[in-house]
Amino acid sequence: MDDFVITTIYFDGQFWSALIEKKENGMLYTGRYIFGAEPSHPRLLNWMLYEFAGIPLFPAESPVRIRVKSLSSGRSSGSLCKSLDVFKAAQTAYFAQKKQERRRECREDRQSHWEAEQIKKKEKKRH
Repeated sequence: MDDFVITTIYFDGQFWSALIEKKENGMLYTGRYIFGAEPSHPRLLNWMLYEFAGIPLFPAESPVRIRVKSLSSGRSSGSLCKSLDVFKAAQTAYFAQKKQERRRECREDRQSHWEAEQIKKKEKKRH
């Protein structure tokens, strides 16, 4: 089984969050959803049925699973931080790539607009 989705709901000290790791067609994606207050069972069910598919997922390098050593001690292994770091790095890389693409497209649009203006000026001078 190559494709999978792992959803981990945890309390990060301030908010309840969900970390989603999805592998589809050999590509790994991660996403994060913040619930705020502790979600109830009906809220979780509603989230899974209606909102889960709309969560933005970003490409990631490698899967890192969150494992909690014990619930009573309140301590988790370092993998939660690693997962969040992987998510943040993937998100930052994704946004940087999108920013470069937008800048390139804007540059190309300005260039084509400038060229069109130059053609108009030449046409005006000829007539």
